[in-house]
Amino acid sequence: MTHPRAMKMFFAVVIAGSACSKRDEAGRASGVPPLASAPATAGAPGAAAAPPAGSAPAAAAPEKPADPNAKIAGQVVIAPAMRAHVAPTDTIYIVARRIPDNPAARGSLVAVKKVSATKFPIEFELSAADMPFQNGAFDGDLQLWVRDNKSGDPIVRRKGDVFGMLPKVHVGARDVKLPLDQLQKEDESLAGNQMMGGGGLPPGHP
Repeated sequence: MTHPRAMKMFFAVVIAGSACSKRDEAGRASGVPPLASAPATAGAPGAAAAPPAGSAPAAAAPEKPADPNAKIAGQVVIAPAMRAHVAPTDTIYIVARRIPDNPAARGSLVAVKKVSATKFPIEFELSAADMPFQNGAFDGDLQLWVRDNKSGDPIVRRKGDVFGMLPKVHVGARDVKLPLDQLQKEDESLAGNQMMGGGGLPPGHP
């Protein structure tokens, strides 16, 4: 028969060994390797697509150089009968317009240059540099207008101002003679309202 004291010692040893075994297992790795972080896939939200190796940003298309021949050059000349109507202090406007489909209408403005009436003939040159708006290229056939303007306001035409025009001039033309040879018959405004008198705007003015 086993002695009770011996039995107590046996169970104490067994319990102590069991506790030590559990502590060892708790502090030891489980043996299962940790899961590695999965790489981001191409379709994952927020993942930026990497550019192909060796690729470079697309270069902007170079601007087309200006055509040095895209100009109209010549002289503003004055008819002898109009010379007394133009003072050296007057302003001269030279205007290029598109040729309108309706002869009674003004074509759209293409280019304009302001010069002085100090001395005639007046040398001039019109090109894309004189275009106030980017409404197409300076090319093709254009109407040329010239006006002596005493008021200095480009949209006001005074009775007695001298003007002239050429109905068709091709861009690239040289030695153009643009005549001041007609008299303004009544005051008008290019804003669209007649300043004096009734009816519509007199045709044929820059």
